[in-house]
Amino acid sequence: MRFCASTLTALLFASAIPSMADARELRRKLKSSKSSKSDDDELPTPKAPKSSKKLRPSADYQDHYLVGLLNYPNDAIPDILDGVTSGTYINGVGGAPWNYIPSVGFSDIEPFYADGEKVRGEFFCLSDNGYGSSSNSADYALNIVHMKIQKPFTYRHGEGTYEAYTQTENLGTALIHDPHGYIQWENGADIQVAYHVPDSTWDTYKDLRVLTGRDFDVEGLAVINENFAIIGDELMPAIFAVNPTTGVVLSPFVRTPDIDEHGNFNGKFLSTRGDKVHCSIAALEANSCMSVDSATVEQSEYRRHDPSGGYEGFSLLADGTIAAFVEKYSGDTTLGDEPGVRVYRVLPGNGTPQNPPSFHSFMGFYPFELNAGNIADVSAIPGSSRLVAVIERNGFPSGNMFPAPVMPANKLCVVDLEDLDENMVMHNKKCILNYHKVSDPWDVDGNGIFQYAQTQVTNEQVIVVDDYCIVAGTDTNYPWTNQFDVDVTELPYGQEVTDTRWMVVCFQEPIFNPEYPLMDEQEED
Repeated sequence: MRFCASTLTALLFASAIPSMADARELRRKLKSSKSSKSDDDELPTPKAPKSSKKLRPSADYQDHYLVGLLNYPNDAIPDILDGVTSGTYINGVGGAPWNYIPSVGFSDIEPFYADGEKVRGEFFCLSDNGYGSSSNSADYALNIVHMKIQKPFTYRHGEGTYEAYTQTENLGTALIHDPHGYIQWENGADIQVAYHVPDSTWDTYKDLRVLTGRDFDVEGLAVINENFAIIGDELMPAIFAVNPTTGVVLSPFVRTPDIDEHGNFNGKFLSTRGDKVHCSIAALEANSCMSVDSATVEQSEYRRHDPSGGYEGFSLLADGTIAAFVEKYSGDTTLGDEPGVRVYRVLPGNGTPQNPPSFHSFMGFYPFELNAGNIADVSAIPGSSRLVAVIERNGFPSGNMFPAPVMPANKLCVVDLEDLDENMVMHNKKCILNYHKVSDPWDVDGNGIFQYAQTQVTNEQVIVVDDYCIVAGTDTNYPWTNQFDVDVTELPYGQEVTDTRWMVVCFQEPIFNPEYPLMDEQEED
């Protein structure tokens, strides 16, 4: 049975999405006794921070240590991705096309569940959309990997040491597929495999209705349990429900609502050049509409946003709702005059087409540190409904010559989602870790240097696993993995740094315990 996305979206907007007053009331109830504003205050018009305001740096780096490094080889191809043609749209880069679907890194990492309980050291890892855009990823099958990520570490007990890199273990790969036909665009458009596949190696995928990187650019995953999760996409951007264990789509997609100057939903929705709603069915059938130009989106009923600007940050909070961070407000977007990236509150629904996920309210704007411009990932502080850890990034690296075109700005910050200033900006924020200055006092990589840098453009995975530790990983941008433009064959770990890799970092104090006074506000000068 098919559901019309436009009808569903209209119904959600009319009935499921409450007023801004209701949203504020929910925020008030979810807060502790601390409140940033009274319930009677009217939300002001968002605007850029005043230049007269004193800029307070958010850096408050916490004592920590590197536990170790892990990698998942790009050539580790599970049977379900083997023998299937991929890479036909990238003009031979990296030896494409291949007779398998390669690992391209992961855009999110979430806890793995068994019988409703988290399994320590096991995670759901969400594939990226393939090769970077809707225009070149129509032959990349979206998937979720059940990955074992654990690093041996003993604080050098008895001077015992371990290998610099430990390979992770793929415990199962699920193709994201739509057997019930829930995915359909407002203009009647269907998924890519209904129109075109590279060759007969895709026949099984076609029958399964496997989603590809032309359909969605999946960036965020919020796992409720082993049978129910919500995916955040950036090609529209939109959200939909999925079973993370089997990959079966559980609901139609729901678009991202636009907001007015007061943060209320205004009846419009965001859209991008990669959104199929702007293509004719004839063009889709001819496989000739991988994207449209900006003017087409601008002239439509939607508000234009960048096709690489969706839900990199997407995290389940302790109250059962999801904090959904739009990745950026730069690029081909009309959101550039806003004081930060938008954060929405999402209700997950119950994993049925009758009760899909929905956008509950606008939560506020997240402000970047100087020279950062992208949300890379977000992970909730365990047990908290208002504190989340956020990775910020920019375009570093871009070659190996210094002075460089861009310097690194990869930081892990913690922000209070509900402590807003007069511009609806989340101003209570502390940056606790610089990815390019990670302490390695135990020399776990064995190089005699007691500092480590997680060097990658797209550090798009982070998860807070307990009161002390994080696991942070990369999206490799395969096959464009050599971002420093060096001869990787001459590097001791050249292969490992082109693979998907993770670092495990632990802090000396239990800073991720909600009772720890990490976010105590500094006194004003």
